[in-house]
Amino acid sequence: MSSLSRRSSGHELVNPPVRAYVAAYGLWSLTFLVGLVVAFALRDVLQMAMVFTTLDRYAVHLFNQISVVVLVVLLLVLLVSTEAYYRSGVARRQVGVRFARVMGILALILAAAQSVRLLLEVSAGAVNLLSVLILVVILLVYAGARAGVRRSTQASAATRSSSLAQRVVIVATLVAGAVLIVLPIKYPVNPYDEGLALVGGWRVLGGDVPLRDYWAIYPPGQSYVLAALFGIAGENLLVERIYDTLVRILLALVIYLVAVQVLRSWRWALAPYLAGAVLLASATFYGYAVFPALLLGFSALLLSFRYLATGHGRWLVGTGVATGVTAFFRLDLGFYTAAAVGILLLFTCLISPNSAAGWGMRTRRLLLASMAAATPAALLILAFYGYLGSVAGFDTVVEHLLVFPATTFRAVRHLPYPSLIPDWSIGSAEGSIDVRLARMLGDYLRFYIPLLVSALATALLGVSAVRTGRGGPRFASTDIMAAALVGFGAGMFVQALSRYDEIHVLPASLVVGILISWLVRQIPAGRWLDPWVAAPVIGLLIVPVSLYFVSPYSALNDIVRNFSPLGCYSSLPRAGCVALLPGQEDAVQILDRQEPADGAIYAGLPRHDNVFANDVSIYFLAGRPIATRYHELHPGVTTTQAVQEEMVAELSAQAPQWLVFITWGNPNEPNASRFSSGVTVLDDYMRARYVRAHTVGMYELWRRQP
Repeated sequence: MSSLSRRSSGHELVNPPVRAYVAAYGLWSLTFLVGLVVAFALRDVLQMAMVFTTLDRYAVHLFNQISVVVLVVLLLVLLVSTEAYYRSGVARRQVGVRFARVMGILALILAAAQSVRLLLEVSAGAVNLLSVLILVVILLVYAGARAGVRRSTQASAATRSSSLAQRVVIVATLVAGAVLIVLPIKYPVNPYDEGLALVGGWRVLGGDVPLRDYWAIYPPGQSYVLAALFGIAGENLLVERIYDTLVRILLALVIYLVAVQVLRSWRWALAPYLAGAVLLASATFYGYAVFPALLLGFSALLLSFRYLATGHGRWLVGTGVATGVTAFFRLDLGFYTAAAVGILLLFTCLISPNSAAGWGMRTRRLLLASMAAATPAALLILAFYGYLGSVAGFDTVVEHLLVFPATTFRAVRHLPYPSLIPDWSIGSAEGSIDVRLARMLGDYLRFYIPLLVSALATALLGVSAVRTGRGGPRFASTDIMAAALVGFGAGMFVQALSRYDEIHVLPASLVVGILISWLVRQIPAGRWLDPWVAAPVIGLLIVPVSLYFVSPYSALNDIVRNFSPLGCYSSLPRAGCVALLPGQEDAVQILDRQEPADGAIYAGLPRHDNVFANDVSIYFLAGRPIATRYHELHPGVTTTQAVQEEMVAELSAQAPQWLVFITWGNPNEPNASRFSSGVTVLDDYMRARYVRAHTVGMYELWRRQP
């Protein structure tokens, strides 16, 4: 036996190998670098604290000089002491645990400094969410270092304490995610998309029937929910925002529960949960009907996973109910949810754990399971859309919800996809280079990462299926769940292709977070000790972590700094203290002073032959009747001759005293919305009978001439 492997009675190595000393001095260098970070952090906090003191500038200068000397001395002490500490630990095989102890001490010091910084920011009324994130990361480093020391001692009491600490961390993380989603609730109103949700619910509350009494291209589930909430809690923008926020919190929690099932770990599931919570918090599209549809879609998947685990048919009935209700909010998401459930049932019944079951029995099992899920879904969809078609007309329902989105909508709203090779010529365009590159790479990565992750997951599942077919290891239940998620994510990605941008690709991003965690979980624990495996994987994970967590978290930080949830940014009763657009509140106040409360208004644009989006929200904020069924001005619809003539007839009959125009220009997107239709019937009518009376911010108010 070599002397390198023999141990003394004190469990010390005799003649330790050179690589042990190389590792020790590598950790020593890393310790010094971390010490520098701690020193700079302490220095920064001390300088920040000086701002709050009453000392004169000479005393502050003297204190700063002394603090620099003290920090340099402490760094030298750290450098000398850790060198001896690690070197003597080589022979005792304790370099790792000693490094963990030192990292724990430095993390505690850094956490204390960061806590003081946070207190100073609170005192100054400028809390920075990035500071909170840094503190959390530091505490996680401390927890990791402490866990490493505990594992080396192998104490049973420590193990029990660790289990309790894990539960505390899980609960605290779930609460933190919910808090993040609440924080941007006072973000300025989205005049178009959010306005559609507000006005849809408001009109339903007033007795209007969707599609019959007003034009729309989305299922009216969201409108009926908001109408009920407005009837209970009052017609207030904050009512809609609280509902939307609760939906997002529940969606994040359901994503967490789905991830727990797929990853078989409460701790691993925190990663996709945090990514999902931050993505949902930074998405400022309040009232977006996709969020309740996603909540129901993920819930359907979760219920189907329970069926997979237990085999009880009642879970499939619940799956069908959730899938059917999903279609009340979005037809496409309901279809993709059904497809994902179908994939799960197909894999469950045909790739049977019981190898003795014949194909006939497997097929019968598949048919029975499919009927158990499909029957309640079909009944709910038939009842809902049967009623809608009976009051609005079945031809109208088909035209608005199916034909228009597949034809005209795509022509006027479609956005091009990023090319396979990034367009680096954007670097020579106008504007800040960092902003332009971040936008270009963000769009590129949001498009191709879901494709890459889905391809990797599909390939891995294909290999597992082939092995199972050849009599190898059984296709695991988590593999079946992952296959269903791949199908669900593919559907979410397809729905984004009609108009590819950040908000439309968000549903696919939520699924990708779970699939990335599942792919990482496929790496055996022992392989993480191999640097040729661990280093590339960790390096690759930097990209999705930056895209799905760091970037949206930074955007959320900017939102909260400018629009605190505790602030009040509007005095309009129906605005609920939510921030409004420049001039929007003034326009409503002018109407309140000069127009009877029951007088109809029209919210449009300075020109209607070339439209992109109007301010729909001002109808709700003003609380006045709408002079036309076309509260939404959609290119390809209100730019046509027939619709403009219909609108002129409505305006002639209603004779509204005021027109409210938002003056933002057409963004000239690369689709048909940038072209003029050449139809000026509506504009000619308005200019012949109305004259501009007020200009406030982004708005013009036109009064009807006697």
